[in-house]
Amino acid sequence: MRPKALIKRAMCGAGRFAAGSGPRTVVLCYHSVSDDAPYASATPALFERHLAWLGEHCDVVGFADSMRPGHSGRTRVAITFDDGYADNHALLDLLERMRMRATFFLTTGLIDRDPAVIAHFARQRACPESAVHALTWSQAIELRRAGHAIGAHTRTHPNLATLTSERAEEELRRAKDDLESQLGEPVPALAWPYGKPGRHFTAANLASAARLGHGLGAAVLFRGVRADDSHLAVPRFFIAHDPVEDLAAKVRGDWDWLGHWQSAAPRWLAKLVSPRDFDAAVLGAG
Repeated sequence: MRPKALIKRAMCGAGRFAAGSGPRTVVLCYHSVSDDAPYASATPALFERHLAWLGEHCDVVGFADSMRPGHSGRTRVAITFDDGYADNHALLDLLERMRMRATFFLTTGLIDRDPAVIAHFARQRACPESAVHALTWSQAIELRRAGHAIGAHTRTHPNLATLTSERAEEELRRAKDDLESQLGEPVPALAWPYGKPGRHFTAANLASAARLGHGLGAAVLFRGVRADDSHLAVPRFFIAHDPVEDLAAKVRGDWDWLGHWQSAAPRWLAKLVSPRDFDAAVLGAG
């Protein structure tokens, strides 16, 4: 066996050990589901295979249930989507057929087709602006009426950690106000752009979210949910065209070592390993 494969096997074993043996809760983060979008998390065919595997092996629950106690004995998995791409609406029939519900975190400037926000996403996704296809408000409302949850993902998708507290809170407030005005109901959940605690959102941002009435927040940490996690920083796994075997490994706990590293790594080392996490120009600090 090659050294790289041996290292991967050892790290996956360490991940399973770190994950423990009790019931697990895992939150997955998708973006676009498309055959041709350059920023897709999965193709429709792959996403359907993901849902089939999850339905066979897990209890698929809402994001709001991810921090609630109670287990059937099977791993609980919540499905979330970030940004608000038009192809998310095309998943309605599949999710209904699978009897599953998801949470969609929307960047409201993207839904409003704000030119500056469209340009920001095009830079982020390394694609032309014409390739950035957003949900419409009517599609977002239809998702909600079909039983899916809608959450906030800021107004313009900046790295909040690089903004003043006042500007960051305005980003959160505007997104929440936009959504509540369109949906006609409270929006208690949000997802942090880019998602890494300390790198992309701060303690001051957490305080702002709580002050504005958010009770749940979705972060990005590659591990399962723990009972002592903050309700405003629930860990999620990014999905990036993962074959079903890799999805299973994330759900099982093989990748939890990476989440623990993300939490514990000194800032200088994290900056060395993942420089894009700290690049204000790339992340759109404004």
